[in-house]
Amino acid sequence: MKNGPYDLLITNAIQTELQGRSAFQESLNKDPEALSYYLIDLLSRKLQDSFESLAGEGAEKSSTQVELINDLLRFLQNRDQVPQKVEVLRWLGESAVEPTLPQTGLLHPWLFTAGRGMPALLNELRAEMGCCDRLDILVSFITMSGLRKIRDILDTITARDAQGQQRTSIRILTTTYMAATEKKALDELAMLPGCEVKISLDGRRTRLHAKAWMFHRHTGFGTAYVGSANLSAAAMTGGLEWTVKFSQREQAALYERACANFETLWEDSEFQTYDPTQETHQQALLAALKQESGRDFAPLPSLGFLEVSAKPFQLEILDQLAFERQHGRQKNLLVAATGTGKTVMAALDYRRFAREQKGLPRLLFVAHRIQILRQAQRTFQQVLGNSQFGELLGEGYEPQSHEHLFAVINSVNSRKLVDQFGGDYWAMVVLDECHHIAAQSFSSFVNSVRPTVLLGLTATPERADGQAITTYFNARPDGSPAAELRLWHALELQLLCPFEYYGCDDETDFSGVNWNSVDETRQISALVDGNTVRAQAMLREWGRLTDNPAACKTLVFCVSINHANFIAAILNGNGVKALAVHSQTDRSEAHAAPGKLQNGDLAAIVTVDLYNEGVDLPFVDTLVLLRPTQSPVVFQQQIGRGLRLFEGKQSCLVLDFVGQHGRDFRFDRLLSGITGLGRKQLKEGFEQGFPTLPSGCHLFLQKKTKAQVLAQLQTLIGQRWTILIREVTAFKNLNRDRFSLTGFLNEYDLALSDVYKGGNNSGWLKLLEAAGLLNASLSPVEQRISTKLSQLVHFDDPVRIDALHALCNKDQVALQAWAKYLYFMMEKRTPDETVPLQWAADWLTSERSLDELHAVQQVLESHCRLLDRPLSGLEHTTLCLHASYTSTEVALAVGWYTPERQAPVTAGVLSLKEQTLEVFFVTLDKTEGFHESIAYTDCAISQTLFKWQTQNSAGPHTTVGKRYLESATNGWRFQLFVRVKKSEPFKALGPVKLKSAEGCGPMTVMWELDVPMGANIFRQFSVIGDV
Repeated sequence: MKNGPYDLLITNAIQTELQGRSAFQESLNKDPEALSYYLIDLLSRKLQDSFESLAGEGAEKSSTQVELINDLLRFLQNRDQVPQKVEVLRWLGESAVEPTLPQTGLLHPWLFTAGRGMPALLNELRAEMGCCDRLDILVSFITMSGLRKIRDILDTITARDAQGQQRTSIRILTTTYMAATEKKALDELAMLPGCEVKISLDGRRTRLHAKAWMFHRHTGFGTAYVGSANLSAAAMTGGLEWTVKFSQREQAALYERACANFETLWEDSEFQTYDPTQETHQQALLAALKQESGRDFAPLPSLGFLEVSAKPFQLEILDQLAFERQHGRQKNLLVAATGTGKTVMAALDYRRFAREQKGLPRLLFVAHRIQILRQAQRTFQQVLGNSQFGELLGEGYEPQSHEHLFAVINSVNSRKLVDQFGGDYWAMVVLDECHHIAAQSFSSFVNSVRPTVLLGLTATPERADGQAITTYFNARPDGSPAAELRLWHALELQLLCPFEYYGCDDETDFSGVNWNSVDETRQISALVDGNTVRAQAMLREWGRLTDNPAACKTLVFCVSINHANFIAAILNGNGVKALAVHSQTDRSEAHAAPGKLQNGDLAAIVTVDLYNEGVDLPFVDTLVLLRPTQSPVVFQQQIGRGLRLFEGKQSCLVLDFVGQHGRDFRFDRLLSGITGLGRKQLKEGFEQGFPTLPSGCHLFLQKKTKAQVLAQLQTLIGQRWTILIREVTAFKNLNRDRFSLTGFLNEYDLALSDVYKGGNNSGWLKLLEAAGLLNASLSPVEQRISTKLSQLVHFDDPVRIDALHALCNKDQVALQAWAKYLYFMMEKRTPDETVPLQWAADWLTSERSLDELHAVQQVLESHCRLLDRPLSGLEHTTLCLHASYTSTEVALAVGWYTPERQAPVTAGVLSLKEQTLEVFFVTLDKTEGFHESIAYTDCAISQTLFKWQTQNSAGPHTTVGKRYLESATNGWRFQLFVRVKKSEPFKALGPVKLKSAEGCGPMTVMWELDVPMGANIFRQFSVIGDV
């Protein structure tokens, strides 16, 4: 065997070859799903080898092959056999003429390359269309040149019979991207019987580059073509297009994956049904095509045919705002990067509020510039479907009415509108870009207005003058804003420009810097001011990673004014036109700098003040970070300056000169902020190349920097408990009067699960004891309880959290109600009802254990975003909709455990015949890593639809299959619980009803949820990560 990479099951023969050689091997004993794939692959290859080695030719060899297979089937106790006269079934059913089938068959994969001697892609597509029951097409654009080549076959397969039914149904997804779609082609397709067309009119979001043709057949012999073929003549008959064909029968995992992706896109509200008989549909399509062609740069009058609907990520934000208001917090701050659609979310929020109020409540929308207000008014008009909604005030605009007002803040204050109409005149007040509003104007207005709902919109919770605006709004119990769109989520949604982050080697020794101290800036300045070695390293790496630094549009972040002046001089001396912009820069020169950077008169602005409004420039395509920081907020804000979308801008290059740091420097906090990854995921990312970063993003560390970061991550992972001891000791010394579990977690950006990891080194009291911060040692009961509280950290609903609060107060009713539940969770199952009660009583006698439980309860409560909504059909239980549970909790709640039945729940279906109830426990990722056996057989298709595959034994005629198919009348009920990985709890999605089912052994069932899953849950369970 040659040295190099393999993906090969190790047999005895291979193991012998590996002796004495260096090899990396991975165990599959605990991963049966992955193991089955490798075993089947091995058997297939061994059979192939055996067939090739059989003696004989022609019929004699065929007969021997059949005997070999029959012997194997007998060994497997399978009664089915292959007859000696071997034939392949090509068609079943009556047909007037011999059916035309694809030359490449319906079983094997194929690669179409337009090469000599290859079957023609167009001919194969036509043949596939002629023998399918449903056709799904996913293309970026559609033209008449492509449609006319398949129009005759489309007419044939959609022609209605005497009963008004067509042989084949068709669904088509496309876009207006680059204005390549032709309206006439779309019209003709949409007019075909049984053909549904959906189109995305938002060409600014370029998610859909996929091209796929999927042919579904009731026989289970579906096929899919995926590649570069749009519905155009060039794609199907000319050019060097590559397209791969795979089959449902032989590449089931790939086929299922393609089907799941198509179904999810089909349910996505971005794709809207197109009906050419509707005038509004035609007008919206023409407007979108005109804008995409570059002939019209005005905002689209409407991105939808009907009502503007919120995208899933916007629904998530709206749900967060609704939750806060239901908890009495009416002054809310929404934090999201510039360009992510905060004004649209505000308009959707107002529309929801208006529907609750059954009218159009008075609205005051405030901003600092009239341009923002004009755009905001248009957005509200579009969302409300009312072109007359609202009036403007300021810079020459005078309103006739003040009921729905879009006003400049200076005009509001100068005219004393709040005094004139009263602080409670407007039911809803929106403050847009409130970090730009001057401190005095902002403070006087917010303190005087008294609306039912106050909503602040900002890209950063800091004003340009450095003062926080969060104090004017109701913070969540954990101190965070009411709603926030995380950086990595916005990147995944393509709302921001992708980044290319390079951690550059830097010999500067920052290990002696006292981070986050009042002296931090002076200490860093002493190391970087005048540091020519570091400056030359900057020039060298910048030149190596770009074609020409002088052609970039760059922001350089420095530590101090002296540092900025020094760097600007270095850049100018090396042919890169730069200007240092800081508090000592001439005001007119600083004001003109952005324009010079955009038109190319400057290549770089070197800045000190992160909050300077002049550095928020969408055209910036390069960031140079020369100011090291330990603050995740500052780090994200620096990088965020370059992530604004701008025409022609493909990505933002980030050059971070990291330096050398001590063991306490937390790289993980900085990198987690821009990737959304935890410590272990970061370490795996550096080792595997970050395969899960948002599309277009890249993260690379040079050799020395990578070694330093990996060493720190390894230390954090391997010495987690030791580091926690060091951190809690330091926190205690600095916060003797305000020492708490919540404060500790917030200070060090930790999750509750970081302290309650499970095992011996786990628990708040255990940590305090290990750090020597307790007056007396823990008793055995206190030690065990502290460790076992790790079983409760997933509690995220008010019912269980309130129960913990009651136990903290020694509530005897709560003790009776919850003792068994907690004992099952933290200890073990038992048929003896008295054991849990005695165990809980012993626990609650320890004041320190009670204090720890209260600390945990407070943390859980601060993170809770769920309402007390019982599961429909299970109202007699404590289960809440969308809350997280282990299978043990669910089984206990529904009455599975009895004195006679104490075995753990291991199956994916819990069937309680006496209740005519089935509980589904679905794990989406049943294995680790990526391979063929990970089929998307189970996944959320939309917020109301979930696709689920039964066990192999289930079919339409089996008892289980009939239970599902006849559930509308047989009384059976079904509850769905889903998780992504085995290590996670399940989410309670609630009752489901049968929508459709197909297949046999296994069956693929589409369940419809009674209550839509939240947008954030759908994002986790969808095959398309962010939509």
